[in-house]
Amino acid sequence: MRPALTSPSPSAPTARRGGGRGRVALNRLESAAVSIFAVLLTANLVALSVHVWLFLPDDGSPGGGGLAILGPSLYFPDVAANEKGGAANVKRSDGSCCKKRVRPVDGAPQGAASESLREALSKDDVIRYDVVPNILEETRGYGVVHQLPSIPNRRRMIPTEDSKYYVPSDAVHNLTYFLEARARPDEEDRPLFIYNPMLLPLDDRVIDRAIISELSSVSADVAYVGVYRLSNFANCHGPGRGVPDTYQNYLGLALLDRDLNIVRDATTGEYLDAVIDLNQHMWEVGWSPTGGKRRPKKPKQYMQDCQLFAVESKQHEMAGMVLLCNEYAMPVSLERRRADHNPNANSEGGEQIYFKNTYGSGLQLTAPHKPIMIQYGGKNMHYFAAVGSNGEHGPTFLEMWPGGPHEVTRVDFSRHPLIDRSHELEMMKATKPEPEASYTTIDNEGKQSPLIDRDSGSACCVPIQWKGSDGTERNLLLGFSHRKTRRTPKDKYNYVSRVYAFEPTPPFDIVARSGFFCLGFAGDSSEEARQSDNEQVHGAANDYKLKIREEEFECPRIHFVTGIAEKMGDPNTVIVSYGVNDCYPRMIEVPKEFLVGMMEPR
Repeated sequence: MRPALTSPSPSAPTARRGGGRGRVALNRLESAAVSIFAVLLTANLVALSVHVWLFLPDDGSPGGGGLAILGPSLYFPDVAANEKGGAANVKRSDGSCCKKRVRPVDGAPQGAASESLREALSKDDVIRYDVVPNILEETRGYGVVHQLPSIPNRRRMIPTEDSKYYVPSDAVHNLTYFLEARARPDEEDRPLFIYNPMLLPLDDRVIDRAIISELSSVSADVAYVGVYRLSNFANCHGPGRGVPDTYQNYLGLALLDRDLNIVRDATTGEYLDAVIDLNQHMWEVGWSPTGGKRRPKKPKQYMQDCQLFAVESKQHEMAGMVLLCNEYAMPVSLERRRADHNPNANSEGGEQIYFKNTYGSGLQLTAPHKPIMIQYGGKNMHYFAAVGSNGEHGPTFLEMWPGGPHEVTRVDFSRHPLIDRSHELEMMKATKPEPEASYTTIDNEGKQSPLIDRDSGSACCVPIQWKGSDGTERNLLLGFSHRKTRRTPKDKYNYVSRVYAFEPTPPFDIVARSGFFCLGFAGDSSEEARQSDNEQVHGAANDYKLKIREEEFECPRIHFVTGIAEKMGDPNTVIVSYGVNDCYPRMIEVPKEFLVGMMEPR
């Protein structure tokens, strides 16, 4: 602070020489100094107030701290826009949401993506990984990014209500805020990230009509069950940030319509989604993977990245669906939660498990039996059925490895227990050599590939028509696999995918494989992003791009395919589901013709 100015004494030489005019000048100077001092003092007070607003948390009282007069419109422009009816995609404090994804009417002509792909693959000897997402974006493919409405405002990265924690205006880009938020002491204050989605089509060709009738009773629009991983852990700011001690996973479920919007109950208007802490619930009922009676002090995160698939039930007590989370599987049923539902129901006195919803009240997940381990340390396993020459479903299998070689094991999930633990799993391996990839990418250059040596499973399977070199057509099954880069300083934590096709009957020999590729971001300024309630679609996740051999590509560093399903009512189109940088989920529609074209020899 500047010291106060004092007037010269009457005996000072300058005062004597200046006479009356000197005293007037000094008075003017003193007045100007006081005015300057007042301005500086006011500026300092304003700066101090802004500093307190920005860097100190409020006390959690209504209206926040003493600077609540500034309001959200200054530091939360998106919130203000939303309250004014603008385009912001955040959940409001009254609990209402959600943006509806509107299917564009001016999509690209049919076959445009496949034609662009053929042209792109014929241009160069070495194909860029981002050829696929660039073409899908240019041909205006349909995509959706979900947020679950049941997640409370308090667990969003940008809460629209008062928070006891400081929320910066750049919350979805702020690394310091991201790291602090995920480790908060109270679970209810940690933001939840949603990623790694998949779809179960409610198709009466593969799923019991009674299940479809039950889930469709709330709305005639129900077409799919969406399945998601939720966690306070994410890689929105790139991998390598460590795993917090508070690491926790949840299962997300939602009923979706044909445009992949989350469905509302036709009577109550309630969104039909749920968030379930499987690990917490299984800990509470005393379940352990090893069957031991000693319960750990807190739940362990055994179950994550879950898949939900239909099985052909041959026993009435079986639910017709199986939930597979890493290496643990259990039969389940999913129903509309009734008005007389008892939230305290549990499995005491029997194995029946009524899972408690952490959030959401519209759906009820139930298991008649506790989970069973399929294979110790197993992951990326995928359920499929062999297909006969007339298209009928045959025996069912779990794909353990999609290549190097293709390995599967026979399972019958229509019985209890799902796996006979008295015998080891018998592996069936493909007998024919795997074909070369249909095109070359930069990982093939140099002495050693930056990628690991074997594909891991991503998603399986959908039927396709394949025309062989002799012109004959036959039915194959198509899946996705992935590889990640080796753990070297320059290349680690990058993921690429491929599609592959195999014979639909044992021993399931691989017939065709594409080269590697990536899948894209939702696009910060796209209609898909603007029509999403997930704030991460505008965040830091879009800044971390695939980089291999010092070359950067226009796609996420981590894209992880977790689902593939035929589009309801359109067997020529599939919906591919994947996580973007372990930060937000994306589902895109892709023509089967496009995927088949990726595997055709050049």
